[in-house]
Amino acid sequence: MKLLRLLILLVISSSACAENFDARVFFAEAAMQSEEGKKYEKLVRESTWDVDGECFHASAKIRATPGYYQLVATIDRDGKAKMVEVRPVHHYSSCVAIWFANNRFPKPPRDNWPIRLEVDSQP
Repeated sequence: MKLLRLLILLVISSSACAENFDARVFFAEAAMQSEEGKKYEKLVRESTWDVDGECFHASAKIRATPGYYQLVATIDRDGKAKMVEVRPVHHYSSCVAIWFANNRFPKPPRDNWPIRLEVDSQP
C-alpha cells in the first residue's frame, strides 16, 4: 500500500516538476565533474548495486521491467538522502527510490551534495 501511495505521488508530481528535475540533474552532473564528486558518485553507485538488482528482479516477476531510469537526490552531511526523485516513474525505479530515501550513505564532500544515478538494465 505504501508503494502504491508513493507511486501515485511520484506520478502526480512528475509532470509539475519536470523543469526542477532537469535542473537538479544538471547540478548533480556538475558536481560529478570534480575529483571528489567522481569518488563520491562511485561510492553511492556501488552501495546501490544489490538493491538495484533486487528491484529489477522483483519488477521482472510482475513483468514491469522498463530498465532505464535516472535518480536524483541530495545527500546531507550525515549521509541521509533527501528529495529523492526518479524519472521515468515505474515499479523498478520506484523500488530503488524508496530504498534510496531510507538508506544512509557515506558522508559527502559537502552538506546537501547533489547526486545522480543513471541506470539502464535490460533483461
